[in-house]
Amino acid sequence: MTEPEAVPSPPVTLIPTSPVPARVPPVAPPDEGARRIAPEPPFRRPQLRAGVVAVLATMLLLGVGFNVVASLGVAGVSPGSAQGPFLKNPNGTLEVSRLLGVNITSPELFWLRPSATDYQPFLGAGDNGFYGPTDPALLNETAAYAAELGLTNVTVPVDLVTPSASGLGADVTPQAALVQIPRVANMSGLNQSVLLTLVNQEIVPPLFSWLGTPYVNVVLLDLALLPLLPHPPAPLPGRR
Repeated sequence: MTEPEAVPSPPVTLIPTSPVPARVPPVAPPDEGARRIAPEPPFRRPQLRAGVVAVLATMLLLGVGFNVVASLGVAGVSPGSAQGPFLKNPNGTLEVSRLLGVNITSPELFWLRPSATDYQPFLGAGDNGFYGPTDPALLNETAAYAAELGLTNVTVPVDLVTPSASGLGADVTPQAALVQIPRVANMSGLNQSVLLTLVNQEIVPPLFSWLGTPYVNVVLLDLALLPLLPHPPAPLPGRR
């Protein structure tokens, strides 16, 4: 009896396997102190120095640099605005501001409206002693202003006989300047037509021909009048 023929077995393919890592022992949980958040680092000198430099640089840039650049820019575009509103008298010894009224009393010049503060800037606020509309003293004061101006038989513009709220205004209405022409002509010896032309030249029209009202700056008007006077009075009071 013959043995059965052996059947060959298929070849065995070996699959590479990665080495098994060594078993790491478990880590013990951190203690309670390690769980706490670390405190913020203390304030150091480099931080202080950087803060001081940043503050000083900002102050120089915005407090000095910006003003210098703005002043130089305005001086190039409008020198008069950059140098301030001060004007020299014809003799060059005094300066007055075109924005503030001054105490003009020379009869050869045009006068401003009354001032309860004597045109002192530091007294321009507060109670200036104005009278109410029903106070008899208001009528007496108005009559006194009109008599001082020599306007007894004419219609007096209201701004010539009433103080302004601040007592510092340098502007009057064109009517308030025109009504003074006879007095100025009589006291200065100039022709009324010359004074009329001068006043008309100093009338500032409203902005855009409709915004505001026309006005005359008496300070500028008198500065233009001084060179025309045969015997100029004292310069306009101002700052030395």
